[in-house]
Amino acid sequence: MLLLCLTLCRADESVLPLRTAAEVRALPLAATEAHPQVRLRGVLTFSWHTEQTEITLQDATGGVWLPAMKLPADCRVGTEVEVVGRVEQSGFGPVVRTDSIRALQPGALPAPKSAVYEDLLAADWNALRVELAGVVRGQRVNPEIGLGWLALELASGGGRVTVNVTHEITGHPELVDARVRVRGVCLHGMDSQHHTFLPMINAHSLQDIEVIEPGTANPFNLPPLPLQQLMRTAGPAGPGHRVRVRGAVTILRPGGSFFLQDETRGVQIFLREAAQPEIGEVIDAVGFPEPGAYSPVLRDADWRPSGARQVPPALEVNAAEAVKFDGRLLKVRGLLNSVESSSDGTLLMLDDSERHFVARVPGRAPDDWTPGSRLAITGVCAVDVGNWESLVTYRQPQGFTLLVRHVPDVVREKAAPWWTPVRIAWMLAVMGAGLFGLLGAVWWRGHRRLHEVARTREAARVQFQAVLGERTRLAREIHDTLAQAFAGISVQLEVLNDQLAATAAPGTMCHLDLARSLVRESLAESRRTVWNLRAQSLEECGLTGALEKLGQQLTGGRPLELKLTIDGSPRPLPPEVENNLLRIAQEALTNAVNHASARILHVTLEFLEHGVQLTVRDDGCGFDVNAPAPAARTSGFGLKGIRERAAAMSAELHIISEPGAGTAVAITIPYV
Repeated sequence: MLLLCLTLCRADESVLPLRTAAEVRALPLAATEAHPQVRLRGVLTFSWHTEQTEITLQDATGGVWLPAMKLPADCRVGTEVEVVGRVEQSGFGPVVRTDSIRALQPGALPAPKSAVYEDLLAADWNALRVELAGVVRGQRVNPEIGLGWLALELASGGGRVTVNVTHEITGHPELVDARVRVRGVCLHGMDSQHHTFLPMINAHSLQDIEVIEPGTANPFNLPPLPLQQLMRTAGPAGPGHRVRVRGAVTILRPGGSFFLQDETRGVQIFLREAAQPEIGEVIDAVGFPEPGAYSPVLRDADWRPSGARQVPPALEVNAAEAVKFDGRLLKVRGLLNSVESSSDGTLLMLDDSERHFVARVPGRAPDDWTPGSRLAITGVCAVDVGNWESLVTYRQPQGFTLLVRHVPDVVREKAAPWWTPVRIAWMLAVMGAGLFGLLGAVWWRGHRRLHEVARTREAARVQFQAVLGERTRLAREIHDTLAQAFAGISVQLEVLNDQLAATAAPGTMCHLDLARSLVRESLAESRRTVWNLRAQSLEECGLTGALEKLGQQLTGGRPLELKLTIDGSPRPLPPEVENNLLRIAQEALTNAVNHASARILHVTLEFLEHGVQLTVRDDGCGFDVNAPAPAARTSGFGLKGIRERAAAMSAELHIISEPGAGTAVAITIPYV
């Protein structure tokens, strides 16, 4: 039974209504979607002067906003009431949609909480009675839904706050420029994430506006302040109040501002509500001095004509000096780089002694404003601050823009040369395209030639392979027929020689020896022919392997030392080149082995970047290269054959030898 009672008590606690403004304000955004119940007791701190009105209620923990309802007659501002309703989300944060409201007793308004502008930016101050001091910068009667109330623009601290005096429906221009203390309810606009913006204060009547220091009754009677003194000294009415300036209007700007210039400088003036004056008109203006982006400006200003007209002469300066005359009418010359269209006219990009600047011209640019032209431009200088940190650190603005009044203020002093950057770019583009086409044609012809060379080489390779195959077949046929027959005849003659050596007549033995000699020479010749026709080692091992095998065959069983050196990166060579190199090496080594009495043989094959070089060197007896060539020997084809093979390959051949100093044969074949 006790457990059941505790459970019911906890269930009742979970649906208990919210009872303080702080509990309502602390609800998360998601929790407001459940519309929890509310029962609040507090004092009404604000209502409109209508039967159906929004109100604010404040208790000891804070304040809340209640949307429009019909307020009972006994519920007025200052009355303590009880409100029953549910929480909703609105533009003012969590609000209470009222189901019922009843007056409890007459009460007193809570004491206002003293605030500065930065305080009002926090959501915690929403729906609280506050007190804020500042200077009234403007006033108007603000109509809405058939109603009207006095709205004051209050400058306080670093910002502005709109003060709605809801029960005052007439204007009070005497409050402008007055320093006042305002008491009322702070309200915010809020986004969907409860972030506040646009703080305002709702007051009831002029009794909530306390004048601390009245403004100047007729500011146009103040002595005019030179524009050079703005933000340097306080005006005659004191700091924070309006000043009076006089000068000539030099240019009108969109949005209700213009530039004014006197003998000392020029400034931009932002009007409060009045229509703009005309260019060249001398006027009196009253307004509030404020820091601008680079120079002082005058805001919330009014003006009156003086009846005089004057167009101040433009000061001629170069681009480097222009930033010293912010707000003044200047004449600057520059070289036109480019022309761009904008929403409010034309932008000219110019250079003067490597200093860039911009001219903003209303209307369309004439056709003769071409890049490369020399222009003289008259306009009001507006300094571009750029990066604020850079300005503070280096005390140099980024540049400036000339605000041109009309097209005739831009004078072309020198036409652009024909060789403008655009034309040069086009010419370079055409030349580049032509060069590209020429290179393409050269590449195509080179590619075609390479293709033809490759095709020729392939045909030669196929032809050589066919010739090599035929030579191999012939070598095999000669080896299997003639060479074997000569070998057999030689064996038979040797047997016959052994049998007749003791009994045959001398003449018979002479003829037998001659037959044996002829058979041996024929067998050697057939073997040489087979060797020349068929390079089996070249087919199996390549050129490097064939050279090594050749050296082993020629030096095997002899007191000779063979040194084979391969330089560079070995690569396949055309078959005819490999065959000729192998034959040249064979002849050179054979001569060194058989005739030079050599002890050491050096064979070097060097693969060059654009060719190949073969060198055969020995330490034999050598010979005189200038002596007449001996008759060809049966063991080889001699130096004549080496030279013929070199000439057939267009190779460079060097034979170096002296008696007693050995011999070197070097052959270089290019482009293989």
